[in-house]
Amino acid sequence: MSWNTQARTLEVSCEAFPTYRGEPVFVATRLAGTEKLGRLYDYEVDVSTIEADGLYISELHKLVDVNKLVGKRMTVRIAIGGNGTWQNGLTLDSGVNFGADIREITGVITEASCLGAEAPRRMFYRFRLRPALWLTSLNRENRAFMDKDVVEITREVLKKYPIEVRYRLSGPGGQKSYYPKRDYTRQWFESDWNFLDRLWQEFGVTFFQQGDALVLFDNASWKKHGPAYRTILYLDRGGQRIDEEHVHTLKLSRALTTGQTTVTDYDYMQGESHRTYTVKMHRDASHDNAEEYIQADYAQPLQGAMGVNGQRNDEQYEARLLARVRVDAHRCKSMRIKGEGNLRGLMTGYSFFLEGYPYQPANAEYVVTGTTIEIVNNDTVTQGGGLKRQYTCKTKFTAQDANEVYRTPLKAKKPRAFAETAIVCGYDNSVVTTDPLARLRLWFTWDRKGQRDGQATCWVPLAQPWQGTRRGAIWIPRVDDHVHVGYYNSDPDRPFILASHTTNDNKTPWDLPANEALSGWRSQDIGRKSGSASNSVVTDDTPGRLQVQVTSDHANSRFVAGFNTRIDGNKGRTEARGEGIEVATDAHAVMRANKGTLITTEPRSGATAPALDRGETVQRLAQAAEQHDVLAAAAVQAGAQQSQDRHELGQPLKQQATEIGRTGDDGLGGPSEPHLVLASAADVAATATGSTHLHSGRHTALTSGEHTSVSTGGNLFASARKAIRLFAYQLGIRIIAYAEDINISSLKKNLNLLAKLDITQSANRITIKATEEVMLHGGDSYISLRSGKITVGGGVYEVNAQANNLPPKPMGVNANGLPDVQANDQLFRVLSPTGQPLPGVDYQMIAQSAGHIFRTDELGRSPALNTVEQESAAFQLHWDEFSAARGEVNA
Repeated sequence: MSWNTQARTLEVSCEAFPTYRGEPVFVATRLAGTEKLGRLYDYEVDVSTIEADGLYISELHKLVDVNKLVGKRMTVRIAIGGNGTWQNGLTLDSGVNFGADIREITGVITEASCLGAEAPRRMFYRFRLRPALWLTSLNRENRAFMDKDVVEITREVLKKYPIEVRYRLSGPGGQKSYYPKRDYTRQWFESDWNFLDRLWQEFGVTFFQQGDALVLFDNASWKKHGPAYRTILYLDRGGQRIDEEHVHTLKLSRALTTGQTTVTDYDYMQGESHRTYTVKMHRDASHDNAEEYIQADYAQPLQGAMGVNGQRNDEQYEARLLARVRVDAHRCKSMRIKGEGNLRGLMTGYSFFLEGYPYQPANAEYVVTGTTIEIVNNDTVTQGGGLKRQYTCKTKFTAQDANEVYRTPLKAKKPRAFAETAIVCGYDNSVVTTDPLARLRLWFTWDRKGQRDGQATCWVPLAQPWQGTRRGAIWIPRVDDHVHVGYYNSDPDRPFILASHTTNDNKTPWDLPANEALSGWRSQDIGRKSGSASNSVVTDDTPGRLQVQVTSDHANSRFVAGFNTRIDGNKGRTEARGEGIEVATDAHAVMRANKGTLITTEPRSGATAPALDRGETVQRLAQAAEQHDVLAAAAVQAGAQQSQDRHELGQPLKQQATEIGRTGDDGLGGPSEPHLVLASAADVAATATGSTHLHSGRHTALTSGEHTSVSTGGNLFASARKAIRLFAYQLGIRIIAYAEDINISSLKKNLNLLAKLDITQSANRITIKATEEVMLHGGDSYISLRSGKITVGGGVYEVNAQANNLPPKPMGVNANGLPDVQANDQLFRVLSPTGQPLPGVDYQMIAQSAGHIFRTDELGRSPALNTVEQESAAFQLHWDEFSAARGEVNA
């Protein structure tokens, strides 16, 4: 490009500039400002109005409206005159001033002001020019980004701004071309500029302006200047004058910097490990390797959308990346050059070669990290007065070695987060949405864009009052609960739930202040219905009426200890119900103790004795066992029991009392065996609407100091596999049947009635039957009834009766099957179809008055059936014992 294509050094253009007769009314007079890598440039652009026929100040007031200029895009063009030399190989004028070019600075007019007027025709204005990126500093935003890296966040933030962005990003290094994603990144009530600035600084991204474009880069591949500034000559002010723009003042500086960064962070997904990572860039200068130890943000505890199912980040790599960026930022400040010259085309972010400096190592390639420039244009009119404006250009610059990576100085500070409010949310219609770590999804009350659902935020950990390895206490807030949110180390990227709080909808478990004495917790089932059932653990500190309740609305189950006052749902305390302990439920109740149970009403005031103290109980059991043994000994002596029976029962009772009194090895006075001991300081009463069944695998003993009474509304049954022994030591035994018979039978052996004095039998009739013989003994006399033969023995035989001889009649049975002789009798005989007698056949006899079952004798006969009156009787055989037709005989 020819060096003289632009008439003046500075030109300015803007679509919003007013025109007069087709020409813009403004011409540039001065440009001054500062530009740095990674910073928003700030330029002042002074303009004056043109001189034209008919254009006066009064007319300019109508043409120029600064309100219409603010916010408009403006471009400043700086003519670069080339290096003033001939370029060999080029023909004609193309070789003159090689490198002549136009430098453009395009930005937004952020401020416009009128500097005054030069009567009668000219006015002067000043515009403040900032890059389009500066627009991001005007807002304040509060939002969160999930599962995004620094580049993705940058794109999302900048998409609403009129900014052309060129991404010259090679990645963070370490053979990775992508930046690590963050589970959760928060923009905390800060401008988009402050937010992006601190992110870029954290991950080593910087920027510069290239015309109208924003260039983001993270490496040392610098863009080179055009031919005019590819090489810049150093020439001291005292040297010869040349036409080429050059550096006339230069200072090379070397400074001590931090040379080592160690970072730390805490990842509760790897809670047992505490790892730090160090990156250092050693230099041999003294004190040039100081270490900084900081908290970095490389722990990513799987809080993103995938939660615990997500992929773990490369912690070591990301930690070293953040540490390396900080070391680079420190080290790149250690070697800098600062210079001055008439360098109107020197641009920040571009590299150049320095030549001609007396200190030869300084002649190298540098990248411009910052410039401060002031260019004054020649005036457009001939000055007749004292104000003379001539062209000048003053440029100050800083630069660093182009072979070193540049990092923006670490000046951005992450905001310190404070407690916030949020509402628990979840998926679909779930009442509780959580993950294996009891983390929750939240919707922050400041969030004006996010949906109130399971994607509103990351998985937020819940602070619990106590949490250990499978131990602790946990209360998981439900969907729609309101919570306070805090931040680890005040880092807005690391939220956690502090606690729940009340609102007009989320009220206290019990009405307050009416229930101010109640403390505890109350949960509800996770159904969606209002007024759902609940569980609660409550302490009631009402003076004089202390109580503790553990209750569940399921089956109306409750445990109450203390002064029993009903606690009714939301209403809280209501009527008094008693005092002590109540265990109640509408369902089942089980009390199980593997080492034994003591239920007692023996008093232990003040609970000073061991809980299992049972001295009175053991004493009473020992006395009962002794009473059992003494009476059993009397029964043995009387022949009611055998000595073996006494020991079989007496020893276990004594052993039981001893074991219940013996303490185990726990040092707490507990019994050595898992006994169930029931003791009362007064009486024990047990009742059942249905039946009561007591069972013992070994012995059952009932002992009473006075009487033992058994009363039954039905029958009294006693069955013993071996023997029944009844013994009364002092008084007698009475067995009386009021309405029916008393039957005493010995089915296999003898029936012995023994009395020291008399045996008295009294009845309307006494029947004595023996199959073989009836023997009556009275002193030395006897009567023997044997097989139809009567034998009377004695010294004297006397008979006093009226004589009446009848024919002999054998003994039979009555309708009940008992021996009897009556006037009416009937004999049956059972024969086979061939006429042979059938002995040993069971049959059933059914008469009008009664019935019985018997068996035929060896001749197939039944005993004679004797009845007082004539009756009909049915004779039925049991044919299941042999094969024959069923027969039935009526008499």
